[in-house]
Amino acid sequence: MMALITRILDWIKSKFWTEEMELTLVGLQCSGKTTFVHVIASGQFNQDMIPTVGFNMRKVTKNNVTIKIWDIGGQPRFRSMWERYCRGVNAIVYVCILKTFNHTYHY
Repeated sequence: MMALITRILDWIKSKFWTEEMELTLVGLQCSGKTTFVHVIASGQFNQDMIPTVGFNMRKVTKNNVTIKIWDIGGQPRFRSMWERYCRGVNAIVYVCILKTFNHTYHY
């Protein structure tokens, strides 16, 4: 009986205390955007990630928070898409690595 009450209370809490966020990851190619999403979603680091072609979208839920993450390709041909996927989101994260940090002034 207690398990049923706990499940009902959890369901009620999930209806009132859920948070949905949307964020976009941008940055130069091979800066670790897709790896970052993979670590958030799975808790695992994978060194052999495949570069994003265009964009990927992934929803990650932790407790009562659901984050919709837009992972935008960093190659020059995809940079024109950045603005479109940055509109209306809760956060924009610019991912860079020290190796490419000196080149960020171009963008």
